[in-house]
Amino acid sequence: MSTEEIERRLNVWQALSELFLDTELDTATYTYVARAVIDSLYSANEICSILWNEVFPILESNLRSVTGVWEGYSREWLRQHLKMASFTAPVFSSSEVAEDIKSCWVKVCEHLPSEYA
Repeated sequence: MSTEEIERRLNVWQALSELFLDTELDTATYTYVARAVIDSLYSANEICSILWNEVFPILESNLRSVTGVWEGYSREWLRQHLKMASFTAPVFSSSEVAEDIKSCWVKVCEHLPSEYA
């Protein structure tokens, strides 16, 4: 992957990682995530794949932890722990955390064009 592609992906990872913090999410957060998604120029299917196949498997445990991360993930941490996958159909989980993330994604989609919903 080119440096440009890695940076593009990091921007999306960083934005999507906001959904996995041990904090109360608000409209400003959903708007920030939506803006990063739009700015990335990834398609709706690509974003869905990134969320569920790259970000969710690594960060979902934070929402299960009593002492979860709340201050955010650094770009360096994300670079070291998340891996780019080829774009494939997302693998959905039926866990409580997955349901929470699905709910957050619906709120992000309120700030996105309809093809992301």
